[in-house]
Amino acid sequence: MKLKLKQSILVALSVISFGYANAQSQIIKLDSENGSFKNFPVLPDNEAFAIEGEIDKSIKLVEVTIKENKSGNDPVVYSWNRSLHNNSENFEVLVTQPLKAGATYDFVVTTFKELEVDAKKRILGNILIRSNHLIKSEVTIDKHELKVDNAKRLIEGLNEIVYEGIALQRSRNGIEFDGLSGLVENEIKKINKFKFKKLLHRKDGTEKDSISNAALDKKVNYLTELILTEIKPFIASELVEQYRRYPIMEVKTRKGNFTLPINGGLYAWNLNSNINDVSFSNTGLTPGVGFTIPFKRSFSVRGKSLTALGISLGVLTTKMKDANGDRFATPTITLPVYAALGVNVFRVIRVNAGAIMVSNMDAINSKIQFIPTFGIALELDAWIGVRK
Repeated sequence: MKLKLKQSILVALSVISFGYANAQSQIIKLDSENGSFKNFPVLPDNEAFAIEGEIDKSIKLVEVTIKENKSGNDPVVYSWNRSLHNNSENFEVLVTQPLKAGATYDFVVTTFKELEVDAKKRILGNILIRSNHLIKSEVTIDKHELKVDNAKRLIEGLNEIVYEGIALQRSRNGIEFDGLSGLVENEIKKINKFKFKKLLHRKDGTEKDSISNAALDKKVNYLTELILTEIKPFIASELVEQYRRYPIMEVKTRKGNFTLPINGGLYAWNLNSNINDVSFSNTGLTPGVGFTIPFKRSFSVRGKSLTALGISLGVLTTKMKDANGDRFATPTITLPVYAALGVNVFRVIRVNAGAIMVSNMDAINSKIQFIPTFGIALELDAWIGVRK
């Protein structure tokens, strides 16, 4: 029994090692000189894969954008952020959201370099100058008060100026500009309530113009300063700026196969028996073969290995025996039949937990029993056909 157990453990470890060796993600190489993927690869479907490439040491951030061709889906963005002591000349981005089989995707790989302080000041200055001009074009003096021609248009225009001003920059600290806050919007809407009639009392034409323009400048400067406070956290962060952009269009994934997962492995079980009013327990590991009905071919892949939750059905290759020597199997089939729920690990290993349906073959009118079981098996997809 000890020898058999050792052999079973050795087989299980071999299955796990084989599975891990086959679970490594496929690697797609970027050809930065030609702006394409090397060797025109067909992308994997329903599994994670990695995009690698050579970069200069000055590159601090790499962004990979993936969008399904001719679909209304939003693009998915992945990034590689150089760590403090990383001086390598390579990057690796792991694409964890599986691509569809038989689909076409557009990729954009963008590299970013560190932004100097002077460049940050220029960006900030350009945004403020443009914002100042836009506010002055939308806010007018109407006799004794200020008026905004179109508050909504002004707010949208200011947001557009900021977004355009930082379109080529990214924050390595994960800080993003999500649009001007409600505080700015409220201040713009308050402009129509700003009146300065009392300030113009008993003033001549030149003085009135001077006072009106001063009131306008004060309001414009206040709004500009308010906008500055809202974009400063982004500008003050560890900014990088776009260096090179590689659009790689119409890359196809492989056509999906119609497959049925089949598996073979070892299943643990325990049978209790009673001999002369003494209880005995007999635990065993028995080889089993079966197939899996997956709930979903690929669900929420968070890493490299966990996919395909499903129900496995199969039979053990030999009958089970208790401590009394009685044989147990499923009636009619004469072999133990199991049903189990499990997951696929490392893409080729099935881990199951379920029950074995058996009855005592050496006893008359023996009732059906459901014996708990836990199993680990090597699983491969049996090819049935190819989707069009």
